[in-house]
Amino acid sequence: MKHLFLLLALLPAYLGFSQSDKTWAFGPGINGYGVSGCFKIYKAAKENQPLTKGDFLFELGNIQNKREVALINNALQSSGVYKYGKINYAWSFRSYYMARYNLSARQDRKSVSLNAVGGIGIPIAYTWPVHILLYDPARGQGENYEVVRYDPAIHPQIYIGGRAPFTRGLNQGKFTPGMGVNGALEFGWGNYRNDVKLLTLGARFEGYAKKLPVMYEQAGQRLNKSIYSMFYLTFAFGISNH
Repeated sequence: MKHLFLLLALLPAYLGFSQSDKTWAFGPGINGYGVSGCFKIYKAAKENQPLTKGDFLFELGNIQNKREVALINNALQSSGVYKYGKINYAWSFRSYYMARYNLSARQDRKSVSLNAVGGIGIPIAYTWPVHILLYDPARGQGENYEVVRYDPAIHPQIYIGGRAPFTRGLNQGKFTPGMGVNGALEFGWGNYRNDVKLLTLGARFEGYAKKLPVMYEQAGQRLNKSIYSMFYLTFAFGISNH
């Protein structure tokens, strides 16, 4: 996992983050499977050429299963929330090579630009085990909980007192590579010439090398999947140096 964060730190320098003909923007996003943070690097469009290639989109976000259900065990005092059957967290780092086609240019600070954007990318998912607080009546007085890796097959619901911090077990995860495509409409505006605000509404299709094991599956169940299609919305703000 530490190698992924190192890559995120070095990408801006590798792609020419400091060059004067770039626009860079940061912001939050939401999609059908979770939330994310995005980082965009855009090249300056050439005069009289509506199509621009060579933009980059980077995104880091979680992947939730739509069958996740949050529960609280009211039979135990000070019980916290946990999700029944969720055995792994899943986060994905997405890197996309993008192109944009200008549909309506921004003429001044009061106008709004409209671009059609799309690209192909390599999402890499990282999954690591969920840990829970398990009640142990044999411990007697005082602290009766122990932190264990969640296994619905052996851990009765009546003894679950919530989940442990999601960082527990972070170093026990696995990477799963994938491929993705996306397309979107992007609106841009700003109060000043170099002030950039971007609202993007689009659709994304991603396929991973294997199913992401988010949920516990019994024989015959198909709760997990390797292919994800989703609508997404991002808002980013930044600075343009061209």
